[in-house]
Amino acid sequence: MMRLIHPCKLAPALVLWLALPWLGGGSAAADSLEAAPSPVSYQHIARHNPNFSIHVVTIDLGDPRVSARVARGGPDPDGDGPWTTTLLPVSEIAAREGFDIAINGDFFIAKSTHDIEGPKTGYVRGLFASPEGMAMTDGQLWHRGTNGHPYLGITTNHLARLFESGRTEPIAAGLCEIVAGGPMLVQDGKPLEYRSAFATNRHPRTAAGLNRAGSRLLLIVVDGRQPKLSIGMTLHEVSQEMMRLGCASAINLDGGGSTALVYRDPATHALKVLNSPSDTRERPVADALGITVRAPLPAPKD
Repeated sequence: MMRLIHPCKLAPALVLWLALPWLGGGSAAADSLEAAPSPVSYQHIARHNPNFSIHVVTIDLGDPRVSARVARGGPDPDGDGPWTTTLLPVSEIAAREGFDIAINGDFFIAKSTHDIEGPKTGYVRGLFASPEGMAMTDGQLWHRGTNGHPYLGITTNHLARLFESGRTEPIAAGLCEIVAGGPMLVQDGKPLEYRSAFATNRHPRTAAGLNRAGSRLLLIVVDGRQPKLSIGMTLHEVSQEMMRLGCASAINLDGGGSTALVYRDPATHALKVLNSPSDTRERPVADALGITVRAPLPAPKD
């Protein structure tokens, strides 16, 4: 019996072979792909008066050396119960999954926690948790969510789309990875305005944006609550930054103490947290968006 492989699980090298079946090993095309520029770029932006520390990673999703995947923290702790994952720092999720780049994902709820800064939050590794919105990995929806939060979806043909509401039934065909968040920051090339305290106060922020074709994914991590380093941004400031960087659409992800950017050092191959978490250490989270790159990564430089 022929075993069907879900398109989400095809390795980039296999995708390339399927697309170009006449190429043999050591072909000129394969050699040129190996020598091609990296499908990833990294930029650290430091501004002063006021202080901002902004980390920007741009990924060419159409490059066959790149794959994007959503991963939960730990395993489902209670089967058919209300929880769907356990909390884990982004760096530990990335190490387990073999990611080269990873950011924190959706807002989440967890047992016995407090939405405050510092060590008294209750956010500890292994705590039962669930994302607030939808979550999908390798085509399997492992958390439905009931709040209709907008979400980022990665398709089987290596493009990305942003969806305004998770209440859509059924889920759009062709999606294999979903991470939710909210609110939307940029839509049809225009910034969206919000007036809540959450939107207008400056916080650490994590966001994801796309070009119009959905072939370029931009991840932005803004440090905050550290006046000498970075004061954080309002949602409007993040949306303006995303537009300046060329995004036609963008979504806010979980932020505050959850904000994290993990990046594999090309020299040592070790995973490093590039930003400065506002809790002074990584906060364990419910899920992460990770990127695997089968090409040299650019060295992170200020």
